[in-house]
Amino acid sequence: MVRHPNGWGLATFENGEPKVRTEMVSAEKSRILPDIVNALPESILLLAHIRRATIGGVRPENCHPFVRTDVSGRTWTLMHNGTIFSGNELNRYKDFQKGDTDSERILLYLIDMINQKTDRTGLALSLEERIETVEEAIRELSYRNKLNLLIYDGSVLYAHVNMRNTLFARQDESGIMISTTPLEASGWEPLPLNSLLVYGEGKLVYQGENHRNEYIDVMGRITLEYNL
Repeated sequence: MVRHPNGWGLATFENGEPKVRTEMVSAEKSRILPDIVNALPESILLLAHIRRATIGGVRPENCHPFVRTDVSGRTWTLMHNGTIFSGNELNRYKDFQKGDTDSERILLYLIDMINQKTDRTGLALSLEERIETVEEAIRELSYRNKLNLLIYDGSVLYAHVNMRNTLFARQDESGIMISTTPLEASGWEPLPLNSLLVYGEGKLVYQGENHRNEYIDVMGRITLEYNL
């Protein structure tokens, strides 16, 4: 059985700007993905996602990664592995998103927070302000929700996991690799739980405090809240 049959997506970056390729079939059945991977350009970052649909139909618009640009012109790219069970803050974005996933709504929510702070000052947010805003969004959305995230803002990579043993990292001299499962038998460690991690040039530059909103899967959250 294919565990992630509902699409794949790749994002590469040039000068911080993403080029996203997606397809609405499983990665292992794709006829075009091997050629794309073999022809990938040199990039400081690669984001790859395989999808098992929970919230949101099987449509091209629902394939990760999702991309949006804030009012200062900074482009944000987000991938989410999880489900938002309790998130009234996100409901207002249903009429504005391109697809119908909760994951896309997370990005719209974050961009809204970024834009509001930018509008108040008239200045693009500094790195410290961006970290603060991402951390604020995570604290608000992680309660009762599985919120495993990778977000890139054109300069730094943000990582967050709040379910045990569902996101792992391997650090070496070439940089950082992050995966939902270890890709080799050794060298991989679980990412710290419930804390925002920020990586710049392949190295950890910030680790936030533990917000303690650990997500525990109770029978698939009672089978996705009775199939929603």
